[in-house]
Amino acid sequence: VDDVRASNRPEFGRMGERLGDAVAALSEASRFLGAALAKNPDVALAGATPYLRLFGLVAGGCYLARAALAASRGEGDARDVALARFFAENLVTAARGLKDAVVDGAESTLGLALA
Repeated sequence: VDDVRASNRPEFGRMGERLGDAVAALSEASRFLGAALAKNPDVALAGATPYLRLFGLVAGGCYLARAALAASRGEGDARDVALARFFAENLVTAARGLKDAVVDGAESTLGLALA
């Protein structure tokens, strides 16, 4: 993410900003789950599915950004930049909502078992 931001390439659009937000969301969700595992494992388990989706989005965005950086140095295909930008600006934006589901969704998730 830092390398994307530092590149300051206009064709990257808002990729650095979006990926930075996603990494921050993943970091917050990870800290929450770590604490929840120690206090109440059911709460942590309730957030497992959105956490895995969040992790996959963030990892995918970062790997695509790495390919875009390589392409910008002439080491890859120019389509890698377009794909990474699309992914970051259209798909990775779900990271904040997934983080919220991890951190705040346990009560409604666990309530399903009672219903």
